[in-house]
Amino acid sequence: MKRVFSRITATILAVGTLSACAPQSETAEEKGTVRVLAPQSDSKSGYALKTVDLLGISDLQTVSGKFVRFFMSPRIVKGKLTGRPAVSRFIKNQDGEFIPANEMTQQLVAIYAHTQRLAQLDDELGAGGINTWPRDVGVGVRVKGGQNNNAYYDGDTDSMLVVPYNQAGLPIAINGGILAHEHFHSLFYKVVLKSTEEAKVTAHNLEDFLESSPIIHEELSQRGRLKPSDIEGAELAEAALQKYYRQAMLRGLNEGLADYWGWMYTGNPDFIAQSLPKEKMNRSLDVDGIFATYELPSEATIKNSIQVFYKTGDAKKFESYVTGYAYVIGTQFSRMLKSFTEVSAKERSLESLAARKEVAKVILRTLNALKNDLVESKDAYYRAEKYVLSFAKELPEMKQAECEFLAGVINASTDEANTSYSCKKNADGLILEANTTNTQEVM
Repeated sequence: MKRVFSRITATILAVGTLSACAPQSETAEEKGTVRVLAPQSDSKSGYALKTVDLLGISDLQTVSGKFVRFFMSPRIVKGKLTGRPAVSRFIKNQDGEFIPANEMTQQLVAIYAHTQRLAQLDDELGAGGINTWPRDVGVGVRVKGGQNNNAYYDGDTDSMLVVPYNQAGLPIAINGGILAHEHFHSLFYKVVLKSTEEAKVTAHNLEDFLESSPIIHEELSQRGRLKPSDIEGAELAEAALQKYYRQAMLRGLNEGLADYWGWMYTGNPDFIAQSLPKEKMNRSLDVDGIFATYELPSEATIKNSIQVFYKTGDAKKFESYVTGYAYVIGTQFSRMLKSFTEVSAKERSLESLAARKEVAKVILRTLNALKNDLVESKDAYYRAEKYVLSFAKELPEMKQAECEFLAGVINASTDEANTSYSCKKNADGLILEANTTNTQEVM
């Protein structure tokens, strides 16, 4: 982290003529719109220094205002973050711009800038009113066990928590894609999970991890080649299988849609790998091949995987394997949605950003259906194709290529050998229609 922030600081010092460090009295007087020079990571270039207007600032000394309230190494008391505010230090140049003078201030201004953009994006995409402002953000968060290189959305406190980063990549605190990923978790939590029994086990919070272990992924791959019948021992009972299936599917959708949100916001399919290089293979949205992009896990595949994890792993590791598997499911959803977006952009003659935003609007509209189908109705084995059908239903005036793509996803993912989906026109336009074939044994 120090190497990256040092490069940023060196660049800052080279960009213009500076005056002395801005005195605390001067920063205390700055309110409203404040112009700062901030590291912004919103492209494949990793990061770039940009002049940014921080809006609604009430106290520049703590970089607090309309959109963010920062806490330094906070504690959680009665469901809220508590502790001292983070304190900034700026240099002011001759153009009146405030320039972060240390690493912590760089983090604060980057997080504030991205959070205000994400708030504006909520309004643009139809999610206005779900979140409340300012958002509570903990920086320099200390986690039991000394965890580093992560960020969390914590539903209990409705806050984002950023732990220290000590790798050589792009610090998480200035990685706009990861911040957008965590922001989406707050939307998913409030629309789908809040006040449900699933919230504690499927929300992306301190019990989760963003950097899923490569060892787990390797073991998942090996175990994916097995069937429960290949292994001696008792299988999970039906009630337990339903429980872990639902956890894996809900968590997988939460993670996959959040990964899409990070790509939607930045345009970088490898935004996670910018900060966590080991995750490139596991979490990149930029992949080729029909099986990597179009196929979603079927009900039978998920059941099989959970049973194999149970029978081959010890009880202590089983929960971790199910969590790790949820990230695998999520990546399949995010890659499919990225591929769909590219089809949609071509079909509707849209630029990439415009297409990403249109698909994001559809994703937001699917969340209520997801809550009804998976959480409230307690669909024991919610299938991936059911989400695709909900997604198609929310598409405005679905185009032929879009419909054919989604039909192909379902047909590649379903366990129903005698059922296939095709595109049909009705009074409302194109729809996905199920076609059932009755097979009879030929004597």
